[in-house]
Formats: sequence, C-alpha cells, structure tokens
Amino acid sequence: MYSRLVKAIEKQRSNSYCLSLWSMFIRERDGHRCIICNSKKKLSAHHIIRKSFWKHLKFQTGNGITLCHVCHKDPHTGFNGRPDLSQPMDAQGGEKIDLFTGYLGALVIDSYRRNQLEEYLYHFSDGALDAFKKIQGIPEAATFEGRQIEKAYQIWNQTPRGMFEAILNSVGVTIPEDYVQNEEVTMYYSDTLKKKDGSPADVMYFRYIPPTEFKENPDDTLE
Repeated sequence: MYSRLVKAIEKQRSNSYCLSLWSMFIRERDGHRCIICNSKKKLSAHHIIRKSFWKHLKFQTGNGITLCHVCHKDPHTGFNGRPDLSQPMDAQGGEKIDLFTGYLGALVIDSYRRNQLEEYLYHFSDGALDAFKKIQGIPEAATFEGRQIEKAYQIWNQTPRGMFEAILNSVGVTIPEDYVQNEEVTMYYSDTLKKKDGSPADVMYFRYIPPTEFKENPDDTLE
C-alpha cells in the first residue's frame, strides 16, 4: 500500500485518490483498529495536524492515526473551521497542540508494542521537523534522538522556547542553544543549566504531555 501511495503522489494523481490511499495505509498500519481504545468499528484515518492548517503534511504517514467514531470526536470538538493562518498556531483552538502531541506519543508506544519500527510507517520529512522546531522556537543546535515520529513527539513536548526562556530568566537561569527538555518533572535541581553567576539552577520548569491514554473499547458500553 505504501508503494502505491508514493507512486500516486509522484504521478500527481488527484488529491482525493491520494488521500484515499493514505487513509487505507494508515488503517492497515494500525491493524484496522482504533489506536486509543482498540475498537474495530467505524474507523477513520485522522490527520493529527489538520491538513487545512498544514497541507504539506496531508500525505505524510507520521501525521495519521486510526480512530474510531467515538475517539474521533475529541479532536473535532470546539473550533473546526478553516484556520486563520495569519494567527499563531492554535490561536483559534482548532489545532489542539496538547491533544495531537499526545497522539504522536501514542503512536510511538504502539509502534514499539507491535514492533513496527520501520521509518516509512510513521514518517515525517526533515522539512516538517525543521518547521516544528521553528514554531516551537527551538534553535537548530538542539537535536533530538530516534525515528522521525519520536523526534516529532519530543519537539512538540518542549515548552515553547520563548516562554521557557522567560520563565527561567526570571530566576536568573540561562539556556544553552542545544538544550533539550527530556524530563517528566516540573521542578528539580539542575546541574545542566546555570544561573548568570555560574551556580547551578535550583528551579526548573518542564512541559510534559504524556501519550494519549489508552481507553477501554467504547463499543462495549454503547447500546
């Protein structure tokens, strides 16, 4: 299925045809069940980052997750119209950054559970990852480990760098350009970050969005 998708894109087949192949690939990759609750009923391949916001991601396999009709309601609650691209990302509440970051984390976990570690299965282009870093205000010097899907999850799990710097500067802490947040805690004693006088920072703030929690199959409770 992946080769069919790639060929269709290369041959510039219609948008609807390529999207249908992308959708089939995502559902096949995910074992024809909802990643979140394991339901096999009324499945959809959902764009994690909306294609109306970022059209260049619409065929990238890392940007898809299979959801059932119940779990698919979550990303479409609230504002679901065409985004105003002149505003900051999620200013209208339609992109739901925390939610889609959780979906990326869920895909990472599921890929390890099912030993599906090939890059093409959950791929983001280098250009996409660079764009993610720019949105988050992360310097080029900061590097992330793992497959592209793992890098994407780590990037979106960072506190936006401008906010992060403002918080730490207020307590006299500076951040190296290559610094990457990789902890799950909110406060701790840091040997890595230093205050302006060179002493270790004793306060640290971390953003951490856990993978979306796996749920029981909602079909078991539906009439």
